[in-house]
Amino acid sequence: EAMRCTEEDKTSLGSYMLREEANHWWKNARQRLGAGGVVIT
Repeated sequence: EAMRCTEEDKTSLGSYMLREEANHWWKNARQRLGAGGVVIT
């Protein structure tokens, strides 16, 4: 592999990437649905 990372580092990076993707998705969902009066929890 080009990047030599520990399994712990790979897990941390993967978690970070998934969290940021989820944050981006929620931000867009709020903009699309929240403006129409739909309650998002």
